[in-house]
Amino acid sequence: MNLIALLLGAVAIFSPVIGLILMLMYCSLSLRNNSLEPLRILGLVVAAPILFAAVYRTQPGSLLVASDALGGASLAALVFLFSLRRSSRPVAALANSALVIVAYGLLRHLAFGAYLEQTHEQAMNQLATGFPQLWQAAQTQESLTLMRYLIPAGWMLPQLGALLAGTLLFLHLGGVRLSWPKLSFPTYYNLALLAILPLYLFPQLRLLFVNALLALCVLPLVQGIGVISHFLSRYASNILAMVLAIILIVLNLVLVTLLGFADIWLDFRKLKNKGTLA
Repeated sequence: MNLIALLLGAVAIFSPVIGLILMLMYCSLSLRNNSLEPLRILGLVVAAPILFAAVYRTQPGSLLVASDALGGASLAALVFLFSLRRSSRPVAALANSALVIVAYGLLRHLAFGAYLEQTHEQAMNQLATGFPQLWQAAQTQESLTLMRYLIPAGWMLPQLGALLAGTLLFLHLGGVRLSWPKLSFPTYYNLALLAILPLYLFPQLRLLFVNALLALCVLPLVQGIGVISHFLSRYASNILAMVLAIILIVLNLVLVTLLGFADIWLDFRKLKNKGTLA
C-alpha cells in the first residue's frame, strides 16, 4: 500500500490530471476491500513531489511541477476524502475539492505567473517559426491573446474535469451510481462565486476574477445539466431526453450554468424536501 501511494505521487508529478483520477480510484478500491485507511495512506503521495522538488530545485519549472502534484492532485484528493468522511455526501466532497483546486489555481498564477507567461511566449515563438502564415492571421493573434489571458483557467478546467471523472469512478468502483437528475451541490458553494465578484472592481485583479469565474462555473453547469435532465425525463423517453438535453446544453451553456447556480439556492426540483440529495 505504501508503494502504491508513492507511485501515485510520482504519476501526479508527470500529470496532475491522471494522478488525481488514479488517487480517487485507489481510495475507492481501498475502502471496498476494507484495507488500511486510505486517508492515512494517501498522505504518502506527498513524498514523491517533495523529493522531486528537493532533487531538481535548481531546474527551471521544477517547483511548479512539484507544486501542481501537491496542490492540484494530492491536496485535492485528501480534501475529497476528508470531506466524504465528515459528511458522507459525495457531492459535498466534490464541491470542497473543487474549491481547493480553484484556490490553488489562483495561488499558482500569483506564484508562478511570470514563469508561465514566459513558457507560453516560448511556445508561441516556436509556433510562429513552424507556421509563419498561420501566425500572421488576425484570428490566430486574437486566439493567442485569449489563450494567454486564460492561462490560469487553462490549468484549472482540466483538473476540475479530472476531479469529476475521478469522483464518478470512485462511486462506480464502490457500487454507487450517481443520479444526474438528483445531483445537487451544497448551498455554500455559491458563496465562493459571490466572494470573487469584488475582484472585478480592481483592474489589476480582473484577470484572476475572469479565470476564477470560469472555473467556479463548472459545478453549476453540471447541476444545470441535472436540472434539465430531471424535467425532461418527465415528458420524454430516456434517449430522447438525452438528445434534447445535449442540444439545449450546447446551445445555451451560459443559461444552463445560471440555471444550476440558481438551483443550488432555490432547489427547483425540491430535492431537499424529499431528502434525495446525493
